[in-house]
Amino acid sequence: MLDGIEQATQQHAPASAARSRRHRATSILGLVVGLLALVAALAVPFAPVLSERSTITWPQAGQQPTSTTAFLVPYHPGEVHVRVPCRVVRNAAARGEPATVVSSRPPGQPTEGFAVTTAGSTVLALVAGQEALRAPIGPGCDVAVDGDASGSTARIGDREAHLPGQRIRDVVAFATDLSPAQAAGAQVQVRTPNWYANSPSGAKQLLIAVQLLLVVAAFGLLLRIDARRPREPVTPLPARPGRRAIGYAVDLLVGAVLAGWWLLGPTGPDDSFAAVTVQNGLDTGAITNYYRWENAGEAPFTLVQHLLLPVAQWNPNALAMRIPSVLAALLTWLLLSRGILGAVLPGQHRRPPIRLLAALAFVAWWIPFGLGVRPEPFEALGLAAVLAAALRAVRTDRVAWLGVAALAAGLSVAVNPMGITAIAPLVVLLPRLRRLASWPAAALTAGIAATGVLAMFADQSLAGALQATEVHARYGPDVPWFQEILRYQYLLGFDLQGDVARRAAVLLTLAVGGYSALLLLRGAGRAPGLRLAHVPVAVLLLSVALMALTPSKWTHYFGALAGVGAAALTTGVVLVGVAAATASRDRAVLIGGGVFTALLAVTAALVFAGKNNWFLHSQLGVLWGAQPVRPLNAPLVWLLLAGLLVGAFALRGRAGRGLIRAPAALGAGAMGVAVTVVLGSFALAPIRQADAYSIGGQNIAALGDGSCGLADQVVATPDVPGGALRGGDGAATVGFTAGSGAATGPPPSGTRFWGSLTGGQINTGSLTTGWFQLPEGPEGRELAFPVAGRSGDGNRVAVQFDTGDEVVLDDGWRDADERPAYPTDHVVEDRPQDRPAWRDLSVPADRVPDGATRVRVRAEDTTTDPAGWVAVAGPRLREVVPMSTYLRSDGPVLPDWSMAWNVPCVRDLPRIRDGVVQPPAYLLVPPRSMGFGGEAAYTRAIGGSFAGVREVGVQREIPTRLLGARETPRSAEWGHLIEVRYPFPDGRFDVQREPVRRWGWRGE
Repeated sequence: MLDGIEQATQQHAPASAARSRRHRATSILGLVVGLLALVAALAVPFAPVLSERSTITWPQAGQQPTSTTAFLVPYHPGEVHVRVPCRVVRNAAARGEPATVVSSRPPGQPTEGFAVTTAGSTVLALVAGQEALRAPIGPGCDVAVDGDASGSTARIGDREAHLPGQRIRDVVAFATDLSPAQAAGAQVQVRTPNWYANSPSGAKQLLIAVQLLLVVAAFGLLLRIDARRPREPVTPLPARPGRRAIGYAVDLLVGAVLAGWWLLGPTGPDDSFAAVTVQNGLDTGAITNYYRWENAGEAPFTLVQHLLLPVAQWNPNALAMRIPSVLAALLTWLLLSRGILGAVLPGQHRRPPIRLLAALAFVAWWIPFGLGVRPEPFEALGLAAVLAAALRAVRTDRVAWLGVAALAAGLSVAVNPMGITAIAPLVVLLPRLRRLASWPAAALTAGIAATGVLAMFADQSLAGALQATEVHARYGPDVPWFQEILRYQYLLGFDLQGDVARRAAVLLTLAVGGYSALLLLRGAGRAPGLRLAHVPVAVLLLSVALMALTPSKWTHYFGALAGVGAAALTTGVVLVGVAAATASRDRAVLIGGGVFTALLAVTAALVFAGKNNWFLHSQLGVLWGAQPVRPLNAPLVWLLLAGLLVGAFALRGRAGRGLIRAPAALGAGAMGVAVTVVLGSFALAPIRQADAYSIGGQNIAALGDGSCGLADQVVATPDVPGGALRGGDGAATVGFTAGSGAATGPPPSGTRFWGSLTGGQINTGSLTTGWFQLPEGPEGRELAFPVAGRSGDGNRVAVQFDTGDEVVLDDGWRDADERPAYPTDHVVEDRPQDRPAWRDLSVPADRVPDGATRVRVRAEDTTTDPAGWVAVAGPRLREVVPMSTYLRSDGPVLPDWSMAWNVPCVRDLPRIRDGVVQPPAYLLVPPRSMGFGGEAAYTRAIGGSFAGVREVGVQREIPTRLLGARETPRSAEWGHLIEVRYPFPDGRFDVQREPVRRWGWRGE
């Protein structure tokens, strides 16, 4: 027998040695492949890229110099070269008055760019905001100005001045006071930086291909390692047919809610901004910010924008651009309901109440954050994928799943700064993942994770990413970690950063998560099947902590936690149920139940103390948009509900269980009410706004024959040329004076007027003007009546027709105090109107009675307070043109970053290419309530790409009106239509593009 054993041992020895050699070979190969994949990925940012060097030359080839606009971004050109021959200088001096020979701004404007001017017999070179050189106009008076990143140099004849560190910036024109013949010979050449429009060189493409092949090999080696690893088989718990059917029904319910939200849901604060950057990227090949940050790139976080490029090319409509986020939502739901909850709540995750709770939690997290083109929905998908794959690796002991988690984490980092949260699942599960660890496995997963570097730098260089980061940091927001409290101040504020939906998802989940953490400390996680129940809560809390490292503190970053947030709330409620069944006599748990019941009551009241407030025009028609959801904003209401719940349990002798369950019931119940309020309000908005604008109505129309959105609901009302009505003689006045009596002088229209302020503020009186003749003409025109002072609140202004019909003109409903103030620390009184400025009050064509041929104005001043006067002027005719039709006139239209999605038919946007911004002919700007946000594109202090519009252009507002908004204060101001005219034509210069190849670390 011993001989047999010895013989068997001898037979197995070679096989064991062979397996050992194969194991060592696999380990060595794993180390090599993993390290090579890592090194290849890290080399990608340094690899050479192909780009274009753009050079602008003024004047155009074969043409004489004429002034032209030239809005350059970035603000600092790469190089500037100005050449002015002496003959041109003498031509300027011969004018006998100070003259601008050539300048980067209109003549006479202050400049931080360049200017060559003459004054008497002297020529001056102004560079970078200062006088660089001055010289008499002698035999040698040629002028040269040169500037680059190191500084500037000016030369006049043989004189030279150096300005180290002084860069030429803020070029908005090539302008001259001289005629083309006089300026002939002057030339400006500017090279604009092109940091972001790159494509990979052949060497870089090869490097990327090698790294991807190594990643495929890495997964193969991980599978080979798993094949040798002894592991216990995981037997999935059988699903009851009924539960499976219910699970599919819940899936359909989630899909239906997401589809409805896709159609009726709001636009987010950055949807229009991000969509326009993608649209401009189709033209330029670079994902840049278009509106601000000097058109800097979003590198290295451009993965989502590149995914959206083919969608924008197919259909740039908002509904089409939303589709990827909805697909991300569906995938996140599948990962949550199957992958995450299936691991942390095995068996229980299929129970209908748990599946419905998970669906509620997921929808509650998704609707405020997940719709649109911002990165958060894709970040949420990535984080959920990391957590699901890491949990799968722990449960199956398969290191290949760890590779999947590493891949998802690497790609998440390429989405936006919230990608840092992708490490949270790996950190939380690290104690359990350690048993899978080995040097080869670590090298392979690191090489796989490095794929994220490819996603960041496939078509971008290291220099471009560093430049973009520097520009973003310069203009901000770049908020340090220790100011993370700002995010929660915004969340508890009363604008859209702290609306009901955002508060419900974040505050209720954190409160329930805190309660479940207490229960875990008391042993709730030791129940059968709940050994991983702590993971979602721990991942959520760690992710929230990691958010402090992100550079901005907006609350929409919470959207990246949608999947883990829903998992944490669902798991927390299950843990509460377990604790109620097993720890109803645990004094610490009972005390915790009481404390967290009070905490959840306050949290629920905080949720509904917020407003159901959404971004800009998405708010129109939405209920509770200006006030809290009363009475749910009172903690007492929620405490009473909790008391009823505990009382119901007490009647059955289970008061302890009721007290333990109360916090979870309040959290889930408040979340359900919040979801119902939000979804219901958006479902009703198109009905409430049937004759006016709503975001849902716009999208429903887009499914049919198309829609121009807001532009279909706004009419432009420009004056008819020569449209002032004749007549008005023979006015009957008591206390009113013709040609005076208004605080701000005559009306801008220049028509005759009468005012009651002449006799002082306590003056009263009445006015009946003479008859004005109504002209015959095209139908559809309206009458405009200029009014200043108080039109109502004791005074009265009315229009009387010769048919006896009368129309009262009173715009007091527009006053701010007519809108209920919330929140407020005092009673806001309804004060009488105080509007001294002239404004036009209109009488639409449908309110002019049939047969009327004449009209007159009647006014009464019966008030004696300081603002109690009124002035009126003669009427004018105005056209009434749908804005969508009006904007079909000449020139590109620039919708503000906040509203491009609300005017989907506006596609002729100004181009930004080769560092040159095309001047827009019209601006669509948001309501004044947007404050500074509506100025971002035009403000140089924050890098507005269109700063030149305000600095050079002359703006004129075209009167407009939002249909269906009469006597609706929140809807009265849709925004403004601005016409811009420029002193010079555009584009009178040449642009040459020269292909260049540069290493990734080298900039312009």
